[in-house]
Amino acid sequence: MKRFKFTLLIGLILLIGIDVSAQADYYKQAVDEICDMLNEKKPLSFKRAVFLTENAYYNGQLNYTDFCNEIENIKIIVTKMIEAKGLQKYRTAGNWAVFSFMTEKIPENNYSPFQYDFENFMGDKDYESFMVSSLLKNKKGNCHSLPYLYKILAEEVNVEAFIALAPMHVFIKHKDEKGQWWNLELTSGTFSRTSFIIESFNVTDAGMESGLYMKPLTLKESIALCLSDLLDYYDKQTGIFYGEVVRKAYSTGLSVYPNSLLQLAKRDEIKYRLDKAMEVKGLNDYSKIEPYPELIELYEEMDKTVKYIQQIGFSKLTDKQYREKVEQITSGQTQN
Repeated sequence: MKRFKFTLLIGLILLIGIDVSAQADYYKQAVDEICDMLNEKKPLSFKRAVFLTENAYYNGQLNYTDFCNEIENIKIIVTKMIEAKGLQKYRTAGNWAVFSFMTEKIPENNYSPFQYDFENFMGDKDYESFMVSSLLKNKKGNCHSLPYLYKILAEEVNVEAFIALAPMHVFIKHKDEKGQWWNLELTSGTFSRTSFIIESFNVTDAGMESGLYMKPLTLKESIALCLSDLLDYYDKQTGIFYGEVVRKAYSTGLSVYPNSLLQLAKRDEIKYRLDKAMEVKGLNDYSKIEPYPELIELYEEMDKTVKYIQQIGFSKLTDKQYREKVEQITSGQTQN
């Protein structure tokens, strides 16, 4: 399937004249800088990591100053909202202000909150709905861009907000004034019960125990998640899911976030290398690699990764199941 996809995409690329090499450079630059963050060579910044990821997708067409200015403008507004209510003494005041600004029809957002993009929430046409930069301009996004923007804004006003995952889903977790955890569902502007998320998205016990799902991610883990996004976009745009850039991304990301979706990228990249090495030797059957130690080594690494993915409880939904869950969430069936 991957090879068919790669051939199809290459054909389309040649047809419309996209320079794959130039496009790949943007992804390499993004991977390099995000890896520098995770290796503590540059300051950790989720906002910067999100920008780098999206700028690669848009072939370097975004401007970081403009991106930051749009965030700053919202920060000023939500800060004034907190001051107007006299809520500065509460540690969750910023959570209230950001959530209200994003989800409610209020004067501060000109009665125009951010909305769920029902037309392209799965990225069937493109990944626009996944992009915070697009969300800021169009006020439409999905369960990826909406919580990402919330986290960026929360960090701007110095309040806690944690990215959390379920299969094919992203939401926000934070504690209230009493230290109780809440799940913020930005797709519907409501709060989701933990049990609802677990049941609706087929979260496995192993997935929760490993921290793959439902866990409030640290800042480093959230930035590593951006590497996973990068590899998804790279594959979608170029058909490339292998090579040095991909290996650097998943290797660095897994060093800080081992029980993550980056394991999928690792599995696919190793399989590609193994299949290519077998092809050179005229082999197409894994049972015939025994005479070749280098092939056995790759096979064992791939097999180990496949088993690890199963061990940490990875699960997924069909497109039909996911659409049904989105309808449930956005219809408000997620109250406390």
